[in-house]
Amino acid sequence: MFAKLAAIILALGILGCTLLALRQQRLQAAHELAEAQLRIRRSDEQLWLLRTQIARRLNPENIRDMAADAGPLRPVASPLESGASNRASPKPEGTHADGAPSDKPRPSMAIPRERLAHDSRAAHSEPR
Repeated sequence: MFAKLAAIILALGILGCTLLALRQQRLQAAHELAEAQLRIRRSDEQLWLLRTQIARRLNPENIRDMAADAGPLRPVASPLESGASNRASPKPEGTHADGAPSDKPRPSMAIPRERLAHDSRAAHSEPR
């Protein structure tokens, strides 16, 4: 009987210590979360101060002055100089939109000449 009572008291003591440890961990996590939120708030305040300083310095007159100080402005790449057209260049076969190689080749979008000839004859023979 004494052994059972001692075991129950020991089990309740261990349970109480475990609950206290869990409570402490929860409080510690809440404290760290609050500190992180305060750090974020301070960073946001600094960000807004920097944005207002940038906005104060970038008015149309200052931009014109900076452009005049830079000298004559010209485009970085001109389509006429490089011979490129305004249309996007086709991607090589077997690549994704981002240029990475793909396992499957892209289907060809070309229309066979036989079909073009057939379609053009049909278009001319239709009554208007």
